[in-house]
Amino acid sequence: MKKKVFAGIMAVLLGMSLVACGSAGSSDSAGNAENTENAESSDNNQADSAEAATIRVGSIKALGTVTPYVSEELGYFEEAGINVEVTDFSDGTALAEAFAAGELDIGLFGIAPAATWFSKGVDMQVVAGANGGGHVVLVTKGEGIDSVADLKGKIIAEPGLGSVTDTLLRDHILKNAGLDAEKDVTSQPGMKPADMATSLYATGEVDAIISWEPFVTQAQQQYGDDVQILYDSALEIQAETGSDSFYPVNVVAASGDYIANHADILQKFVDSYKKTVDYINTDGKANELIAGILEQDEQTIADSRTRVDFNYNIDITGLDTTLEWALNCGYLDSIPDDAEFYNNSFVE
Repeated sequence: MKKKVFAGIMAVLLGMSLVACGSAGSSDSAGNAENTENAESSDNNQADSAEAATIRVGSIKALGTVTPYVSEELGYFEEAGINVEVTDFSDGTALAEAFAAGELDIGLFGIAPAATWFSKGVDMQVVAGANGGGHVVLVTKGEGIDSVADLKGKIIAEPGLGSVTDTLLRDHILKNAGLDAEKDVTSQPGMKPADMATSLYATGEVDAIISWEPFVTQAQQQYGDDVQILYDSALEIQAETGSDSFYPVNVVAASGDYIANHADILQKFVDSYKKTVDYINTDGKANELIAGILEQDEQTIADSRTRVDFNYNIDITGLDTTLEWALNCGYLDSIPDDAEFYNNSFVE
């Protein structure tokens, strides 16, 4: 806006200068002033258009949220004629806070923090799905922990409180084993996934960890026979529900302002995103590309993907079930209204 005002003032001053220096009836002087103003107005319109076409996207270089990085590598955003700036975040908490502060137009993060910020008044909607599954509870083989119930009295490392991982552990895995997350186990939150396996297998600081892919596969590769899978959430919950897909974890959320003012550009982003998900799910070279982005070997990615699926559709029933864990843990007062929180129009 300041640029437009300044351009208008300069055009007026320039017009006055031309009239003072030349004849008041000079058509050349009037024409030059008009041309200058039109040129500056055109420049400003182009600048506004360029600004609108730059989509600020926040994501994490993890398996479930790797999609926008793949889109960049494949050149899909460029093909769609949009400029996408993807900002890397170290964890979902920092990403969600940046989104809530208005620093991002789109964010790929867990459905639980998305719903939490939405309930606090942050104007956003879920415009696409991202991934499901991936979480595994690991223990050390031979330590006498052979079922989830055996975790009673044990120390469990996990990421940030309020995350999908946290609520899954507390309200589903432990509860279904008859354990109270507050009384029966000691949670050690805030640990980075890359450090979890070390704390369990190298230093013995904890008795169990709940991690996710590709860190589970990495732990198996590094610590071999010491690794025991106590609970594989993707397979266990799929067996419980009979669903063809894994339980939803991460989503793509867009700010209400961007949806209202740049829906056409957002549609191009989502179309590119859908194209990328289809590539990941069907192209045999996808694992190699993802491995390069995440700085992993291709076999690690291939093994990890047995517990993770990619899906751009918004599974409202599955997402609401995931949110029930957060509700029961006290992180949500209520599950957001589906019609207000989910926007299927961009993926349909």
